[in-house]
Amino acid sequence: MPKPSRRMQRRRFVTLVALSGAALVATPLSRASAALSRAAAKAQTRHPPTPAIRREIANQEKSLAGQLQTIRKFELAPGNPMAFVFKPLRARRGR
Repeated sequence: MPKPSRRMQRRRFVTLVALSGAALVATPLSRASAALSRAAAKAQTRHPPTPAIRREIANQEKSLAGQLQTIRKFELAPGNPMAFVFKPLRARRGR
């Protein structure tokens, strides 16, 4: 393995490491602030739901509550086999 022809000075290396660390810390903060500003702008332009939409949402909530109640009331006889068994698969290696 050939050696590099020009060596980097220690101060330059430390400066580069410090700047890259600062960039890593600052990047998520700028993304978060951009997301917050987008969410605020979207919230301002959002219109309140119409009565028809509110009625449909209430209808779906009622339907879901009824379905969950039916599922929870259903009783299985003792000794029935389980509906499914979770068995994790081994990862394929060497591909």
